Amino acid sequence: MDFKGIIKMGLEEYSEDLNKALEGLTPEERRFQPGPESHHIDFSVWHMARVEDDWIQGFAQSTDRIWNREGWPEKLGLPGRGNGFGFTAEDAAAIQGYDASLLMEYYADVRRETLGYLDTLSPEDLERCPRPEQRPGYSIGKMFSHIIVEEAQHVGQVAYLRGLQRGLNK
Repeated sequence: MDFKGIIKMGLEEYSEDLNKALEGLTPEERRFQPGPESHHIDFSVWHMARVEDDWIQGFAQSTDRIWNREGWPEKLGLPGRGNGFGFTAEDAAAIQGYDASLLMEYYADVRRETLGYLDTLSPEDLERCPRPEQRPGYSIGKMFSHIIVEEAQHVGQVAYLRGLQRGLNK
């Protein structure tokens, strides 16, 4: 297996875990916040999709994000700017009221573009730093590593918030 297969395996594993953690949740459960300074599942899922879009389109390829290019803010009734990084608890709480299946369509669009981009890469491309002025030393390989680790952490948060409400494995 080459590097592409390993990255694809990591992306697929956390996608499967995310779908399992979201299965059957009500809108109220998706918006549950265990405390006033915490976020809810809807925020996490929106953030995950936006972050992958930003990394692949913005950082790696210097292209317009799918979010804006395909009119997803209007489709979902959500802000056009920002991906959740640096949001306050109030900002995170405001990300709600969207159609979850529609957001997952956006996420699927992002993933298709991620995989399409990945398929164009050579092993040498993993060392390339596309934005040295913004992120010195931050390579394409580090970007993929970061996406997998960060997204896996957020899947864990989603599963934890589900468990707080429903109990273990329910």
